[in-house]
Amino acid sequence: MNNKKKIILLFLPIIVIVCLSLLFREDFHLKYFKNQLEIEVGTPFLLKDFEVCYGNYFRCQQATFKMISEEIDTTKLGSYQVKYKLSYENQEKEISQEIDIVDHTPPLLEINSDDLMICQNGKILNVETKATDNLDGDITNQISYHVEQNEIVFEVLDRAGNKTEKRILAKPDNVFPEIKLKGEKFINIKQNTEYQELGATAIDNCDGDLTENIIITGEVNTKVLGEYHITYQVQDSNGNNSKTERIINVQEENKYVGPTGKNIYLTFDDGPGPYTGDLLDILQKYHVKATFFVTNQGLTKGYDHFIKRAYEEGHTIGLHTSNHDYKTIYQSEEAYFKDLFEIQKKVKDITGYESKIIRFPGGSSNTISKFNPGIMSRLAKEVEQKGFRYFDWNLDSDDAGRAKNMSMVSANVIKGLGSGTHYVVLQHDIKKYSVEAVEAIIQYGLSHGFQFRALTMDSPSTHHRINN
Repeated sequence: MNNKKKIILLFLPIIVIVCLSLLFREDFHLKYFKNQLEIEVGTPFLLKDFEVCYGNYFRCQQATFKMISEEIDTTKLGSYQVKYKLSYENQEKEISQEIDIVDHTPPLLEINSDDLMICQNGKILNVETKATDNLDGDITNQISYHVEQNEIVFEVLDRAGNKTEKRILAKPDNVFPEIKLKGEKFINIKQNTEYQELGATAIDNCDGDLTENIIITGEVNTKVLGEYHITYQVQDSNGNNSKTERIINVQEENKYVGPTGKNIYLTFDDGPGPYTGDLLDILQKYHVKATFFVTNQGLTKGYDHFIKRAYEEGHTIGLHTSNHDYKTIYQSEEAYFKDLFEIQKKVKDITGYESKIIRFPGGSSNTISKFNPGIMSRLAKEVEQKGFRYFDWNLDSDDAGRAKNMSMVSANVIKGLGSGTHYVVLQHDIKKYSVEAVEAIIQYGLSHGFQFRALTMDSPSTHHRINN
């Protein structure tokens, strides 16, 4: 027998005795216990996360335990040492555990962007963001973004280093700069007098004030009678180009219609229609500008080109309604604005101009909306809060009522022109006889010192008493 085997045989009884003593040795035994434990911040600390018994390898009786250190605050990050007392009959033992309160929960990032656009200068439009964290609360001000090709990448990082990222597909800015003329759009000037250019301002959603970038072209020769067009044009950094005109009519001294303060605003609802072209011809003949409150209802189909022509000839395109269905439109504020934004988009698609001049279907005084009590009172406030201006009328041609021919319509309007200075006339260009009455109205107005104007955002308000 060699020495190695002798050594093994010598120590074998000792090894057996040690193993048996370990197997039969009584002590506290832990199940599922971890010396170090991570708990997500805000998660309750449960004492039942492990089990304890007292005994040996072959037989172990259930024991009890309780925490003898102070309660830990799981709402705050940090490390804590927790002590437990194990008990079974007369046996007791203390053990400790390291608890780390950690934060592995990423922030919640909300991006509301129905029509997200990005400017050439990196500014983003039409987006609302919000970020909240389980530990830090509102961290909206920590949101950052950068552009990768046609995507905007939004990121937010909480105090613990958890990051949330969202990618939103963006389109280039397609909003045209808004040019606003200083002074009137239509000016009558007496022959052989001096024309003074009033200028304009331009504001862009991306670039801000672009007034200095406006290019003004055109000349007015006051020695020669006729109509002159001054063009104002500006382009933003994204290539969106806006253009508008001022029309100057040089008149003979004996035919000059100056700023007498007597104004007629011809307005036409519910079009365009088959007679809108004839109306535009009449207005052009007398160098008169009007306002068209357009719709998108069935009877206007096929006449969109008249909206474009009216705009290009210097008339105001106002917004009336998309579908003209009172029960749908006045069902709720949301329904009304859905309809309004639809017709606004159509006008912009046709003209490039975002109109904010509106007329409520039925006027602000309508009572047909009373199935929804108070909606007109609420809408009258909300439209102006959203940057729109609404106009009713103070002279009704009655072409949608008892006036059924050209003579009755023109007589109603002419009779209504008294000693006042501000007349907003209600007509409908979808009615042939109402269009035919316009020439007589214009002739009477011009011969009695009235100026014909189109409504603008700066025109005096004409509001009815709201009945709902």
